[in-house]
Amino acid sequence: MIYGIGLDLLNLERIERLRHKYGERFERHLLTFDEMNQYQSVERKTHYLATRFSGKEAISKALGIGLRAPMTLHSVSIINNELGKPELIFEPKLKQYLDDRRVCGVFVSFSHEGSLLSSYAIAESVQVG
Repeated sequence: MIYGIGLDLLNLERIERLRHKYGERFERHLLTFDEMNQYQSVERKTHYLATRFSGKEAISKALGIGLRAPMTLHSVSIINNELGKPELIFEPKLKQYLDDRRVCGVFVSFSHEGSLLSSYAIAESVQVG
């Protein structure tokens, strides 16, 4: 059963400006430790940062809580597997929040055209009864 959906639209130029203005400080603000490790090896730095920011926004909307505890920029890692599929890793507090609400799966997908990036997230829950 669908628990919630979230959609975010982001202009890549916004992330590019923030990246150049704040550099590593912006990267540390946005990325988890696991994401930072993956970020070091990617070629398209701005795109990587944008998908993480927009993806976390979409996830927060699918959960219906926005970017506030327990859903923060550092409470979920979006890591691409060997095929490029984004996989989510939740920190314990957010995982407990999801478990308490019977959210059994959260999925995110990205698409971009020119300077626009869209992120779509779906949260599903176990039906009670």
